[in-house]
Amino acid sequence: MNAPRKTLMSLPVGATLKRLARALAVAGGILAGLLLLLWAWLAWYLLPNLGTYKPQLEQELSAALGHAVHIGSLTGSLQGPVLTLALHQVEIDNPNPGGYPLQLAELSARPSWKSLISWSPRFTRITLTAPELSLRRARDGHLYLNGIVLDGSRSSDSQMLDWLLEQDEIRIEQARLRWRDEAMGLAELDLTQGNLSLVQGLFGHRLTLTAHAPEGWLDAFRFQMTWRGDRLENWRTWRGKFALDVGGANLADWRRTLAWLAHMPAGQGGARVEASFADGQFTSGQARFDLKNVVLRPEAAGPLVAVPNLSGEVELKPGADGGSELLARNLVAQTIDGKLFDRAEFRARWREGAKAGGSLSLSRADLGALRPLLRVLPLGENAAWRALDPDGFVEEVTADWQGSLAAPGRYAVKGRFSGLGWQPVKLLPGISGISGELDFSERGGMLRLSDPDGATLTMPSVFARPIEVRKLDAAVRWTRQPKGVVDVELEQVDLKNADLEARVQGRYRWAPDESAAGLIDLTASIPKVAATAVPAYLPLVVGDDTRAWLAGALKAGQAENAQLKLSGNLDRFPFTDGGGEFLVTAATRNVSLEYGEGWPWITHINGLLEFRNAGMLVKATDARSMNAAIGPTTVSIADLGADHPHLLVDGGAKGASADFVRFMQQSPLNTMLDGFPQGLKAQGNGQLSLRLDIPLTDVKAIAVAGQYAFLDNTLELGHGIPALQQVRGRLAFSERGVSARGIAFQALGGYGRLDADTQPSGLMRFVVNGRADARAALAEYVPPLVPNVGGMTPFRLVIDVNRQLKSLQLDSTLHGVTSDLPVPFAKRADASWPLRLTISPSGTQSRLTLRLGQEVRAQFYLKDSGALARGAVWVAQGRGNLPRQGLAIYVASPSIDAAPWLALLGRDGGGAMPDVPLTLNLQADQVSIDGRLLHAVKVNLEPRSSGWSARVDARELNGTVSLGEQGRVQMRLASLSLPLARQDEGDVPVAANSNESLPSLDVQIDRLTWKDRSMGKLTLMSTRQKNEWKLDRFQLSNGDGQINLRGVQRTQDGQMRSQLNVQLDSASLGKLLARIGEADLVRGGKFRSTGQLEWQGGMTSIQWPSLSGEITLSAESGQFTRAEPGVGRLLGLTTLQSLGRRLRFDFKDVFGEGFAFDSINGAIGLDNGMATLNDFVVRGPAATITLTGKANLVRETQNLTARVLPSLSEGVAIAAGAATLNPLVGAAALAAQKLLQDPLGKLFASEYRITGTFASPKIDSVSRTAPADREKNR
Repeated sequence: MNAPRKTLMSLPVGATLKRLARALAVAGGILAGLLLLLWAWLAWYLLPNLGTYKPQLEQELSAALGHAVHIGSLTGSLQGPVLTLALHQVEIDNPNPGGYPLQLAELSARPSWKSLISWSPRFTRITLTAPELSLRRARDGHLYLNGIVLDGSRSSDSQMLDWLLEQDEIRIEQARLRWRDEAMGLAELDLTQGNLSLVQGLFGHRLTLTAHAPEGWLDAFRFQMTWRGDRLENWRTWRGKFALDVGGANLADWRRTLAWLAHMPAGQGGARVEASFADGQFTSGQARFDLKNVVLRPEAAGPLVAVPNLSGEVELKPGADGGSELLARNLVAQTIDGKLFDRAEFRARWREGAKAGGSLSLSRADLGALRPLLRVLPLGENAAWRALDPDGFVEEVTADWQGSLAAPGRYAVKGRFSGLGWQPVKLLPGISGISGELDFSERGGMLRLSDPDGATLTMPSVFARPIEVRKLDAAVRWTRQPKGVVDVELEQVDLKNADLEARVQGRYRWAPDESAAGLIDLTASIPKVAATAVPAYLPLVVGDDTRAWLAGALKAGQAENAQLKLSGNLDRFPFTDGGGEFLVTAATRNVSLEYGEGWPWITHINGLLEFRNAGMLVKATDARSMNAAIGPTTVSIADLGADHPHLLVDGGAKGASADFVRFMQQSPLNTMLDGFPQGLKAQGNGQLSLRLDIPLTDVKAIAVAGQYAFLDNTLELGHGIPALQQVRGRLAFSERGVSARGIAFQALGGYGRLDADTQPSGLMRFVVNGRADARAALAEYVPPLVPNVGGMTPFRLVIDVNRQLKSLQLDSTLHGVTSDLPVPFAKRADASWPLRLTISPSGTQSRLTLRLGQEVRAQFYLKDSGALARGAVWVAQGRGNLPRQGLAIYVASPSIDAAPWLALLGRDGGGAMPDVPLTLNLQADQVSIDGRLLHAVKVNLEPRSSGWSARVDARELNGTVSLGEQGRVQMRLASLSLPLARQDEGDVPVAANSNESLPSLDVQIDRLTWKDRSMGKLTLMSTRQKNEWKLDRFQLSNGDGQINLRGVQRTQDGQMRSQLNVQLDSASLGKLLARIGEADLVRGGKFRSTGQLEWQGGMTSIQWPSLSGEITLSAESGQFTRAEPGVGRLLGLTTLQSLGRRLRFDFKDVFGEGFAFDSINGAIGLDNGMATLNDFVVRGPAATITLTGKANLVRETQNLTARVLPSLSEGVAIAAGAATLNPLVGAAALAAQKLLQDPLGKLFASEYRITGTFASPKIDSVSRTAPADREKNR
């Protein structure tokens, strides 16, 4: 390092440099000294005496600014070499008369050394802190700062601005700026925390401004401008650019300041705007913006449009040919209908003036999202664009024009689009969803459509509904001729949708002078179309009522090979008076037609469909309705567009009458004929002819004319009317009623003829005359009485119907009818019993009255269903009122034989109770039942919730009988006297009833008598189950005894068997037997008997051949008095009087006139009707008798052995004592008798064999033995 330095210093140049360095050092030292002296002067002289320079500074600043400047005070500070002056309470005069000065609280300035050069105030920095500035641009364009006009046209204004531009830097910090632009109509804007920096550099000036707007207005604000140019008066020579950055702007707040934002009342976002200028002109501009939730109001009082997203880049610059050019990139705009632009590009060039014209191009634009804007834009004369309400996606479009864009002289447009659509406007049809290419100019154009995804055509002036198209291929050309004539050629249009395929060709010419709607010559072919779709393709000239009817009438099927021809002046469509032709022909296949509401459909229609001008005609070669084949039928409408069109149906059918009946029942004919067809059934065949006239404006006002021929049919009319056989005749009908003459039929074993007619009042009358077989009639209505009647009788039936049944009357003499029913219904054939039955409506019900001779009267009220609501029947002298509900029967007669009626009811298993509540009131002096009589009988039978209850009062019985749930019979009788008297002399016991259907019983008889003898109180309880009847309790009790029975009756494998437990207790057997008529059989005697019995058969009738079981008997302290044979089979076994009467030995003194007993004990075994006695012992003071053997209870025979042991020893002992008058002898004899067990009685014991019948027993002595032998045989 030192070597080169030494070398350098040794050169001649080195000496020069050395001298230069020394000189610089000296100069530097001098300068430093001067600066030090200057600093000392500033610090120790100038600053302490700065106030003395205030007037001079005011003078210099006034001269520099061109306005008088006043300084309240002047201070300074020195920070190192930097001097800073502080000016307080500065005022700048306002040159305008009466104007307010500009006041600055504080201003700091740093003097610049340039002041020494320019000899005028120059500052490196001027700083204003927290000034309050009011900037206003007046309507005349003048700018005012705190009232001081800033007008470059005045030298003072220019001088002040030029002076400010000459400073190195001007800063305004924490300023408050009120900005008001009256020229733009802006409200006052109050900005705070404003910072302004104006810097002069080597390459020009730079102005930077930042500030805070009111809360919510902005999040960020920055303005920066750079330019080259000094003096204000030379501003047209300036060149530069500016940029404005705004972030977080709230348009709702800014619109109160920026009047033009009234069209954008809401939104948030930010933007950056850059612009360049030169030589006093705008050279270019760019803008980037990003706004959210923008709300537009194109018209001041118009509706709002929401734009959720709006962003992009826009550049505007002058064109090379003197015009302008606009370029937009990355455009994104979204409305509530979708994205208007999705990173779209837009380019436009235009010129104005004599060479006006331009071009534009657009890509990637969604017109659907433009709808909200078009709907509210103030389009003025171009309001059609608003009405079009376009939709779709513009892939690319280019346009060139010459002249004004609003009314170009020449133009050319080309474009590609997809999903394009617009609303119909006047004659222009609306369309949606089309894709294709468009190329047109002012001379004409071409449109090619190829849409595989479907489209919709809307022509509200032609069709009621849009026409959906799934596939569309079309080529359309048009040319514009002079005088506004437009010729359109449909080269080929192929379309397809869910309903049809069609190919359309033709021409259309619109010439305002020739036709308002145009001239057309069009043909179309449709291979097939669904019948249900046809109404949708009918033009509106077909009236609303007709189209509505067709839409509802066509239910199924299709039209094939349809051909359409439309030619002529459309002003005269549908050409009813000439001037063109409208013709559609098609073959129908399996079409279903509902020609009127409620009428059965016509199905499987095959034939020809034709629309010719205003008319429609369907010629059906074959069809079906209600499963019936229909012959040739026509359906026509003469004028489809008439105000009151009529549909005519004319046809006929052959087939089953059941189908015709079903047709009447399921069509409005049922109502028109007042429900006459309802319930009607038919068998056989017939022929129908029918004509309908249906006004389509009121289909219910239909006119009907028809006739049906019955060919040997069977008809069931319902409502209780018997079936009619071999019906032949014609029935005519219309919407007013029916008519018929001499319809022949057979019914009820007879025949008749029916006539029908309808009166002008609408009354329909049916008259039937004929003869009927009584037995056949009863077989239809009262089958149980068929065996009791016979014979033929004439009758007449008249039925009047007027919207409902008005009356029905049946008359017959019943002459020729025989009856062997019980009195009073027995009748001879030659007797006449006038019968009249009438039915008439009564309010909401029907009233039925019946009279049969003089014996029976009846009146019933029937519900709509035919069920009985209430009624009454009066027989003979029966009297009573009509009940409020149910059925009442009143019978009154001196004598009633109930047996035939009971037999009649029981012949077929009895009669069921009617479904309605039934009351029976019966009165008779005498009622006979199987020859037994009840006297002074009154029966009142009334229904209960679960059965019925009858009050029975007669001389023989008194009480109630009721039937409850599950058939349980309850009897509560105060008294019952048995046996009942017979019509002939004598009394008979009550016969046993069949026991196979015994019900559940609950019986209480308080006083039971038998032959006027009181038997006491009877209680009986039983239950009925599936295969058994159980006697739960049977108790007959009185003061002398009580009998209790329990048992069960079962049926198994078809066999019935009964089991019975018996218990009889009596404190006096004699009195108990006396109650049943055996008063002299036994005297006294306490008795008890128990047993278990069983037999084949029912409980109420013992079958002796199968009786088995065992009975035990015990008695004490009684006496047999005499015997009456036949008292009872078992009792007869133990009666000893017959034995005593036949003893002719030495024992007459033993039995005498009776036999006293101390006890009776024994058991009787029963086996299939045979009774066995073992050790049946009767002990008495006179003898002891032992019975053994068997008895046949079926034959009532016996084979018994009786051993009689007289009790003689006691008597002999007592007699011996008495004879000897020595008590000791008698006592000894009695003791010996006891100790030796009655040796005397054994000595004289005898045996007897008892045989014969119970009624006449035979008693034989077996043997008489010596005492020794008898002792040996003991």
